[in-house]
Order: sequence, then structure tokens, then C-alpha cells
Amino acid sequence: MQLRTATTADIPELVRLRAVMLADLGTDPGGQDERWRRCARTWFEQRIAGREDWTCLVAGAGPGGRLLATGMAWETYHLPGPERADGRRGYIDGMVTDRPARGMGHARRIVDALVAWLDSRGIRYVQLHASPSGAPVYAAAGFTCARYPAMDLMTEQVGHQ
Repeated sequence: MQLRTATTADIPELVRLRAVMLADLGTDPGGQDERWRRCARTWFEQRIAGREDWTCLVAGAGPGGRLLATGMAWETYHLPGPERADGRRGYIDGMVTDRPARGMGHARRIVDALVAWLDSRGIRYVQLHASPSGAPVYAAAGFTCARYPAMDLMTEQVGHQ
């Protein structure tokens, strides 16, 4: 199955797959009327329609049809340094394969294509956060444990609103 770039017709499926990922990570995604789903639709609309430094790839049916897997990448901007004079890095996020389609190589093909897309933009340093189930896919693609450990701070607990 070929990969393609997501379109606005894919947004409902992208939000559905986001809910699959959240559930797999132990977060209850709630019902179809949850605030985060409306925010996610807007987030995808803004990026699909007008961001050249962002891409989203999908595997599955044509635009508006059922998707099997997705992943996205974008440029991030950091202070320049000796290893990256322009400060640009790539970030891969939103990697998810629908449960019935797992183990078929969709995630690996998406990761490889996203890395190639970032490379075509001159980005040679790519970061991501890996779930335990995703880590083997990323390791097989050449990713290693980060040089510096990630830390998080959440100043407000946001519930299902």
C-alpha cells in the first residue's frame, strides 16, 4: 500500500487515529464531542492547508476513506550551535497504526518517508518521543536513546471539557 500526503478530507480519520493512540497510551479519549477533538480538527486544518514546514503521511484508502496508519513531521527551531549552525531540527509525532493493521510495516515505511522528507529540507537531526510499543520501530530505523533525557512540567491538569 502506497503512502500519500494527508488532505483535509482525511481529518476525521486523523482524529480517530489520534484517539486510538491516546487509548493505547492509557488515556481515555472520551466521546466524539470532546473538546480536544474539535481542537485537533482545527489543528490539522491549519497545518494541512498552509504549512510548508510540516507534513502528514498516511497509509490506507484515498482521501476521506479509512486510514490504516499515519505519522507527521515538522521543523523545529532552536538556538544555533556547532553541530547545527542553523538550529533547525526535525520532529516526528503522531505515529499510530490502527490495531488491525499492526505488524504490516506501515509505521516503518512512514518513519522512513518522514526522515527522507526532513532530509530533503536539509535537516539531519530528528527527534521523537517513543512509546514502549513504538520504540522497536524507531530503533530499527536507526534512532537511539536521546543524548539528554526528556523532562515534562504540567502546570495545569486539563480534563475532558
